[in-house]
Amino acid sequence: MTRYLIPALVAFTSIPAAAQDGSGLTFGGDVKLEYTDVGSGVWALDGDVSASWRSGGALGFDAALDTTYLDDGSDFTNLWAALVLSTGAGEFAVGAPRPLIDSMAVMPRFSSSRLVDLETSLLSGMVAPLASAVDSGLTPGVTWTQEAGNLTFGGGYHHLNDENVDLAQGVMRFEAGATSLFINGEFATAPGSDATTLQIGALHDADRFDIGAAFTRFDAGDTINTVRLHGSVDVMSALSLRGDALLIQDSSDIYSLSASYSLDNGLYVEGGGTKVVGQDEILDIGVGYKF
Repeated sequence: MTRYLIPALVAFTSIPAAAQDGSGLTFGGDVKLEYTDVGSGVWALDGDVSASWRSGGALGFDAALDTTYLDDGSDFTNLWAALVLSTGAGEFAVGAPRPLIDSMAVMPRFSSSRLVDLETSLLSGMVAPLASAVDSGLTPGVTWTQEAGNLTFGGGYHHLNDENVDLAQGVMRFEAGATSLFINGEFATAPGSDATTLQIGALHDADRFDIGAAFTRFDAGDTINTVRLHGSVDVMSALSLRGDALLIQDSSDIYSLSASYSLDNGLYVEGGGTKVVGQDEILDIGVGYKF
């Protein structure tokens, strides 16, 4: 499958975490079965399930499982679990916390296809989830977040045991009404090589449409600059149309058009087409359930 897009860029993307009411145990998730006509066709089962517990005091717990299983037996899984301590200096998560660039992501998925989104995740600024997916799915670390009015910021550290890689992150997000401005930075050290990622962007989420853009600079010896563009519109309350583009420096650009139809009970159907310049179109169709 990967020869049709960008080789070796397989990673997980997050689903927004379950809403919190300040205390108690909450759950949330998204499970989807998808068919993508890459090569002879690929079936994929993609899921992200999260649970959070807050005592109403200083102590809490966050856990999540996100996985993609392909019909050829390939299994990409991330496990996140961390003890959360809420203090006046911010919220600290210790154990194997989900990277903040993942959990605080502003831009939506790229296209309706989970596989296309996974393939493009590194060039969209998602390095830590990719790295964790090849590290036996469990990456120890610590994160810290703080809020000051409309501004949320924080940092994190993660260590990949299998590859002996250290990752440091910094994130900042500012909410101005329906508009979110964000900047993310990440630095990874590994035996013989280092990598730096910087991303800056904005998303305007109105009642019936949203539009966003992000610039990402990825430097691992050679520098790759990308521009991500996104737009969507609700044709009716249940039907949404969207378009995505990933413009890649010195490489083939990627474009996608897709549609999603949602039911009140959480079920949805979505599908679309993705075009990598110079290659055949990739079509996808899937059914999922959000809870």
